[in-house]
Amino acid sequence: MVEFQEGTLDTLMERLCSSISGFDPEWVTHCVPATEEQLRQLKDILAEYNYTIPAAYLYYLRRMGQDDGGLLEDEGDEEVDIGTVLELLPGKCEDLKKGLFQFSDHWADACFYMKLSNTEDNPMVTDWGGVYVTESFEKYLFQKAFHMYQRGFAYTDFKSASVCDHHERKKKENCRTCPYCGETVEERMDFINQMAESYGIKKAWFSDQAHFICYSAGYAFEIRVCTGYSIEFCCNDDKLWEQVKYSLSSFPEFFMYLSEFGSCGDGNEKSGTK
Repeated sequence: MVEFQEGTLDTLMERLCSSISGFDPEWVTHCVPATEEQLRQLKDILAEYNYTIPAAYLYYLRRMGQDDGGLLEDEGDEEVDIGTVLELLPGKCEDLKKGLFQFSDHWADACFYMKLSNTEDNPMVTDWGGVYVTESFEKYLFQKAFHMYQRGFAYTDFKSASVCDHHERKKKENCRTCPYCGETVEERMDFINQMAESYGIKKAWFSDQAHFICYSAGYAFEIRVCTGYSIEFCCNDDKLWEQVKYSLSSFPEFFMYLSEFGSCGDGNEKSGTK
């Protein structure tokens, strides 16, 4: 049974590698660390703007800065290797002045940044406009590892929908059946949290304000609430799949089926075994 391990920041890479090795033992053999010269170059560039390399990112670079085995490049043409980053930075002066550090490149400008601060070792990940993507670089890594885990299941499906607008505001607090409530990210995540809690479904520790993530030996899913709702669900059980595949657009039914199958969030089944 895979376990995505939580711990202190200084154990980040040990935990990440151990977690991924639980479902892909060969992955770690493909990782190549950044060289000391590359790290020095990056340190010097950031120093020009009075920043240092965030600790979480430095741990990542020292373990897999030249090649992360596809961890952050798993969903398209994103390039994250230290060589690419060093080539990008000379043209990113304005971003760096605002504390935005681009650590990935993409031909369609679907790039990711860290919000730098010399008091933050585990910075928030944003898009090119500084808009929130993930709470921290650590959670960003584990969310990507989770996506790798999802690819190993027999069944998978993705659904998305906009927020409903046919309920009167005064009745929203009593709405327990509509799957699409909430005008803001906070309201939508609060709706999902309440729905999950009512069915005893626990979220994984690397969830954040925009991602509700849950996993077990038999299934895994992620609900995103950035713009409306989207859900990607994966499982191995034939019976569960037949039930859930028609309920992904109805959260009450979806959570009910999962609660009957077993709990998740920390990798445990109902029996409490791993």
